[in-house]
Amino acid sequence: MSAETIENVVLERLVPDLESQGYDVFVHPNKQMVPPFLGAYAPDLIALRDDKNLVIEIKQANGRAENILKDLAKRFEGQNRWEFRIVWISPNESQDGVTLQSREAISARLKEISQLLDAGFVDPAMLLAWATFEAIGRKLMPKEFVRPQSPGRLVQVLATEGHITPDEGDVLRQIADMRNRFIHGELTVAISPPQVEAFVRILSSLADNVAVQKAH
Repeated sequence: MSAETIENVVLERLVPDLESQGYDVFVHPNKQMVPPFLGAYAPDLIALRDDKNLVIEIKQANGRAENILKDLAKRFEGQNRWEFRIVWISPNESQDGVTLQSREAISARLKEISQLLDAGFVDPAMLLAWATFEAIGRKLMPKEFVRPQSPGRLVQVLATEGHITPDEGDVLRQIADMRNRFIHGELTVAISPPQVEAFVRILSSLADNVAVQKAH
């Protein structure tokens, strides 16, 4: 793997982890988001939370990088709301991507989601729908989604590439918020059957796109 590829892999791991900790995460933030005390420095990632903000830099270990980052770290002295973190990477790092699922496997899961809904198991249906959503997204865009994805990034990229409409994106973002709260312990979150049914319709449409894509 190239250093750039490894950096992207590390970012994809960091984003969902930080989001699960309650941070709003911004990869390669614009200049307006960078705190003034950093000057022209452009960090790899900024994570914002009410009690603490993070600036994260991902670097391949070498003497020059260490000296630059030591100087940068000094700028954080006395900045109580900001914390500087460095993630060191090695050019030898590698990790296999997630396996692409067959159209048959995706179709089987879509049927299982409908069966769960018919039986009144709404929460399990919603969770299985998200797993199927990521599998479909990876089938449509294997290079973009080679690693595990956060719900937010799945929706954003698929919307940007035209695989889902703006209205569908709004539906998915609302369900994504409920999904995140639920899997992180907010057990009283109540998603309705119509919401999951709307999710299933979007998944079915995306699965049809997979079939069309393969035909071409």
